[in-house]
Amino acid sequence: MMTPDRFRLMHWMNARKTTPELLGAEGVDTAVLTAVLDGSRTEIPQAQFTALCTALRVTPEQIAAREDTAPVAIVQSAQDMHATRRPIQRAGIHFYNYYTMGRAPRPGSRPVNLDNLCPAEHTADAQTRPLRTRDHQQPRPRTHPRTLGGGLDDVTWRVLEPGDSYVEPSYCPHTYGLVDDTPARIVSYTGVSNLARLLDETNVWQDPAAEAMLTDLDAVPAVSAILRAALRRRACDADGAGRLAGVSAEHISAFCDGKTDSLTLDELRELGAALGFDFRTLIEPVRRRDALGKTHLTAAQSRASTRTFASYTAASAAMTPELPDLIGVFLTVDGEADGLDLCDHGENHYLVTEGEPTLRWQEPDGTVADAVLGPDGTAWLAPFVAHSWSGSGSVIKLGSGDHLGYLDQIELTNTFDPVATLRRGRRDAHGWGYEPSKGS
Repeated sequence: MMTPDRFRLMHWMNARKTTPELLGAEGVDTAVLTAVLDGSRTEIPQAQFTALCTALRVTPEQIAAREDTAPVAIVQSAQDMHATRRPIQRAGIHFYNYYTMGRAPRPGSRPVNLDNLCPAEHTADAQTRPLRTRDHQQPRPRTHPRTLGGGLDDVTWRVLEPGDSYVEPSYCPHTYGLVDDTPARIVSYTGVSNLARLLDETNVWQDPAAEAMLTDLDAVPAVSAILRAALRRRACDADGAGRLAGVSAEHISAFCDGKTDSLTLDELRELGAALGFDFRTLIEPVRRRDALGKTHLTAAQSRASTRTFASYTAASAAMTPELPDLIGVFLTVDGEADGLDLCDHGENHYLVTEGEPTLRWQEPDGTVADAVLGPDGTAWLAPFVAHSWSGSGSVIKLGSGDHLGYLDQIELTNTFDPVATLRRGRRDAHGWGYEPSKGS
């Protein structure tokens, strides 16, 4: 037996512009389907589930039921984290021990602690260059509670002091090694890349299509390539777009050729309004990255960012506008929180680095749960879950865009009546035209 999700099923039926009667003509038992749609039946035979997928042209995962509710918090003791230890050997050298932090029970961001164990003599040895860590599709911020080092020249070698942090882009080969006999630990937080879906899709594209995309992007800055594509898609050249938007065709051509300062913000707005695209995709972010795409923040720079927030003393870890979903903050806990004074639009991962603070959070029924966590204790909080830290200690707060992230925020700013849209889309079972018949 299989369990379809009635909400997802209704949405796919609407997207495919079909009805129970039409699906019945394609081999779906309409009595079974109607029972699923009105909520009187949850499980259906495998054959009927397969027939539904075939008729709707969807994969089983697209209409299968999921857990009704997600957890609001997951707490992991230091002992439990230490039990996840995974020693990593490279070329006969014990390079790292990896430890998994508490996290949501589904694919997504992957926070880990790792002991950096590569001896200093191997760190300085050029022969260790091939022993770098595998590069990752996902961008990742890192914080470094203790001294460590990595790299091999002025750009790729950097000795990191306690409290230093950095963000690295996708597919950035790297390794770590000790500078001396001082133990070192790294907090590594891997977020889901916003390019993951596109990268997965291009694996099944034909080679000429993939190469055409890369050629497009390689010729000029990305924002110039995006404007070129927007004009081409809408059957416009610079002259036609200029006439429609009241913008200089010469300025448009120059922008398309890579001179990204040739169009003013007002001109970009007019182009977007006239041609129907989001002009914000043509605005380059502020860049503070190095030659390898990494954005660094030293411990001194972090201390200089110290401020009071709610009941806490906060300081920034490395962050970048190029990867706005990835956040890192150091929090000092000193005293009782003023209620549940933390609540974010995205998930939070916490690592306790000092003391034994108390984490409190609101359960779905309105009650408040709590847990005392010592050093290496970790916690995951779902988005929009009110929580707080009290007592005495220090924690590192890390977050990604797995939930209401950067792309969602951009889409919400473009959405007509976003609250009504989100409300309608959540567990909405009415108004699609598939309610049980009231009689003929």
